[in-house]
Amino acid sequence: MLADWKKKFANIDDAFAPVLVCRRHVDDFEVLHISAGLCRMFKMSREGLYDFFMLPTNEQIHPDDLVRVLRMVQHVFHHPEELMQFTYRMVLPRKKDEYIWLMSTIYGRKLTDGSVLQYIASIDITAEREEQEKQAAVFTHTNALLERVLATTQTMLFWKDNERRFQGANKAFLDYYDFPSEQVILGKTDEEMGWHEEEEPFKSDEWRILHTGESTYRVRGKCMSHGEMRDIVASKSPLIENGEIVGLVGSFEDVTDEIRHQEQVEQLNEQLRHALDKAESANQAKTAFLSNVSHDMRTPLNGILGITELALKTDDMEKIRGYLQKIMTAGSLLKDLINDTLELSRIGSGKKKLDYEVVEASSMLDRLITSIRSAAEQNGVNFHVDLPFDELGFVRTDRLKLSKVLLNLLSNAVKFTPKGGDVWLLGEVLSYDAHEAACRFTVRDNGAGMSKEFLPKMFNPFEQENALSVQGKQGTGLGLSIAKELLDVLGGTIAVESEKGKGTTFTVEVRFERTERIGGQTAIETEMVCLDNRQILVCEDNELNREIVTTILEMNKLKVIHAENGEQGVQRFMESPEYSIEAILMDIRMPVMDGLTAAAKIRQLERKDAALVPIIALSANAFQEDVEDSRKAGMNDHLTKPIEPVLLLNCLQRQIGNYEAQRGGR
Repeated sequence: MLADWKKKFANIDDAFAPVLVCRRHVDDFEVLHISAGLCRMFKMSREGLYDFFMLPTNEQIHPDDLVRVLRMVQHVFHHPEELMQFTYRMVLPRKKDEYIWLMSTIYGRKLTDGSVLQYIASIDITAEREEQEKQAAVFTHTNALLERVLATTQTMLFWKDNERRFQGANKAFLDYYDFPSEQVILGKTDEEMGWHEEEEPFKSDEWRILHTGESTYRVRGKCMSHGEMRDIVASKSPLIENGEIVGLVGSFEDVTDEIRHQEQVEQLNEQLRHALDKAESANQAKTAFLSNVSHDMRTPLNGILGITELALKTDDMEKIRGYLQKIMTAGSLLKDLINDTLELSRIGSGKKKLDYEVVEASSMLDRLITSIRSAAEQNGVNFHVDLPFDELGFVRTDRLKLSKVLLNLLSNAVKFTPKGGDVWLLGEVLSYDAHEAACRFTVRDNGAGMSKEFLPKMFNPFEQENALSVQGKQGTGLGLSIAKELLDVLGGTIAVESEKGKGTTFTVEVRFERTERIGGQTAIETEMVCLDNRQILVCEDNELNREIVTTILEMNKLKVIHAENGEQGVQRFMESPEYSIEAILMDIRMPVMDGLTAAAKIRQLERKDAALVPIIALSANAFQEDVEDSRKAGMNDHLTKPIEPVLLLNCLQRQIGNYEAQRGGR
């Protein structure tokens, strides 16, 4: 039978594919036929191939394929009629280091003696395998490149299946959420991750992509990252295979900082718009104000000049006295206009600061009360005061600014309350402890009142309800603005209730620091001394001003020594006997030597009275820093021009009284 098979094999036409026919025993191998096609494939004779196939298997097969081929040979031996196909590398005969790829098909039949007859047809697939390996290498390179791109790009990338479940994400995505690997998200939806504040807009956005195939761009939403809700924008496109949508790929960017910056810019622009509107409104109000102030200043100035001319043309003393009274009234109004305008300008420029002093709470407003009581008596207005602050003892505050606030409120109340009307200044301790006290001041009148339309803008600079007169009385229209600005500096609050024709109530609340009476911080209490025959040194370069001050002093029985500049003033003091000059009135701005320098030089003199003699500044500079400069130079007080006789004399009585007390060792 085997002879018959050999005869059949010998007749196989050479045109057939490369074929090897063999017979396998458990421990033996016999080559029965080598086709011409196989010889052509290996480019060898049958004899040469025969010798090659008889070599040990490990000398024929590539080492990496040897185990697999041996297992296949063993398998087909035990299952001969099972058609098997496999690929492997075989050594090229005569070229030990070169291999060809073969794809072999084995079919066999078991013979009666237990051996297996095998028919092995092989095809050279070396070219195909090399092309596959080349393509695989390209794919591997491309895949590695893609992985590097995905790993290094800062854009967060992800891809999902058609159920919106994550299939993967790049490193930037994982780092954004601080995930160790993509295993955290695989197979999960956004809702299962729970990182969106709301399911929309991303859920409906993705379903639209999966159902319609439309891409989306920069859809804005919010996402939780590192415990903070962040703003993101996401762009997504469908994944299509064989014409079907199998998922989606997306990217997103964190735009939190960009949005916050944009919001800040928009907020800043809005603030700028408001500021511009406010500035334009302020400029319009300021223009109107300057026009009004110009008119208001010219009105009393014209009156002063006109009445002065009338007074010069008459010898009637009664008429002259009446003219002088009108000049005094007009001059007082002009002074108020100048002071209020400068005060408001100073506050607006940010040059106001607190100037603290320790005062006794029960008497801290005594000077203010005296001034307002005098004005009320002149206007025929009843002035009522109740300030129950005795329990507070000593407090630390800026008495001057607080007095200015209440002075503006009370001056308006007296001015616009008709004769026979009432004005109240009431105090109340709201609360206090060992360190601090909260107090309320109420200024109430039953005078003209204000309209409801004016109340919202009553504290605005340059806003006036009536620019000229109420019942024939003029005002600057700036008192309320100044009061509000000063109160802001003090850290207090102000509220108002008013009705036209029924009066006005202002409520001011401030806080005081409670303290003990500290030496040097409160004035020495003295009785008002007699000024008769007191010798005063007046340092004033302006002849008219010097004449006015001298006249006031001499009319009140004081003796005057003159100096035309600071240098002369220092010389006059040095030439005088000790303690003979009991006060010095020092102008600030003078030629040769200014008043501040002169005061400092006097304080440095080596004589007993130089450190104690009262030096009082006379200056047209009425601002707080001017007062501070005077104090730093060693002056005891600061009076502003034009000099008011009552204030000048009261100041001299107080300062000379202190001087005598210090000399007497009290």
